[in-house]
Amino acid sequence: MKQIAARCLLCGKTYDVEEDHKDFKKLSEAKEVPSFICDFCSNRVRHESDEKRKEKKPI
Repeated sequence: MKQIAARCLLCGKTYDVEEDHKDFKKLSEAKEVPSFICDFCSNRVRHESDEKRKEKKPI
């Protein structure tokens, strides 16, 4: 199984992306250093945006 070492744009951690990953084709065609947003960071951003949209509780 093929792997590519790609770096997360938000946290900077390097991951080994295997060929069954949804972004593998895009990452393998990259001319520069392959980069993407990891699952942990995408979930963190989604959680923060959901919390921001919630109404504030009255005191």
